[in-house]
Amino acid sequence: MKKIGCFFLHISNEQETNFIGDSFFANNAINSFKKFHPNVDIIYITDSNFQDYLKELNITEYYDQVGIVRIHIIKELMKQKHYDKIIMLGIDTFTCDKLSEFLDNNEDDVICSSNAPYTFMKTEHWAPLIETFEWDGNTYQDVSLINADVTCFNSLKGVEMVYDTSIKYWSSQCEQGGLNYCYINQKELDLKVSIVDFPYIKTKSLYNVRSKGKAFGGYQMHKGKLYNGHYKDPNSIIIGDVYPTSTYNIKDNKLFTSDGKQIKVFHYAEGLGVKTKEEYNETLNEIKTIWFNKETIEFLTNQCNCKF
Repeated sequence: MKKIGCFFLHISNEQETNFIGDSFFANNAINSFKKFHPNVDIIYITDSNFQDYLKELNITEYYDQVGIVRIHIIKELMKQKHYDKIIMLGIDTFTCDKLSEFLDNNEDDVICSSNAPYTFMKTEHWAPLIETFEWDGNTYQDVSLINADVTCFNSLKGVEMVYDTSIKYWSSQCEQGGLNYCYINQKELDLKVSIVDFPYIKTKSLYNVRSKGKAFGGYQMHKGKLYNGHYKDPNSIIIGDVYPTSTYNIKDNKLFTSDGKQIKVFHYAEGLGVKTKEEYNETLNEIKTIWFNKETIEFLTNQCNCKF
């Protein structure tokens, strides 16, 4: 039997303090994952046990950056505790079903999930690919950009390569940069890296921000209005007064977007850690009160062990 874990990191530093005392996000992230995966080990690292994990894993030096720290710890967990598979989830996620696309895939070294289809999010070492697909007699293009907060590591080789390339080609993208680099250069690196919910036109399940529809970039749902970009950007305009997240529907005890994609992992992806405290509280209130319709809240509460 394979040894499988799910990793959550909930630590703070001088730049990110909003999640200190959080009683909403982390609890919902962990409890909803547990609901559908009772036999998977939960590895939950917080400020209170962080040093204990470092000591147990003999990590004496590490980079003080939350994103790369979690890759470092996962690398040592797979090496020393002999995990076959570790799923990495951000604490600003919730799980809506069994993550079969992660659990059943034992071929790829790393299984990633889609970010917003941006081409401008790049570094001097990599740029997201615009890939072309044939589907139902038509030709489509999509951007294979990866978001790090929902990832599955299937091999020590995979996580080591992500860690090494993240540091070697360090940028503001941190470990997300390493994942994108590994996906783009997988042949040269002798890796197998896939994106579980890409391309959008073909996928049946969503694991990350694409389920937010036109608001996938974050900061685009504000005070009941939907913007075509960051609401603070003077070039951003209001494009509607319906949040895409409020149009979800339930069928056979599963959560779907309005265009029929099943949501398996939802990622809030609102830069919650770097907002001002006032902005954080405002966003949290909107999440609890207007992001989701009544049907969705009942599903998350009754079927996913979330609390709103």
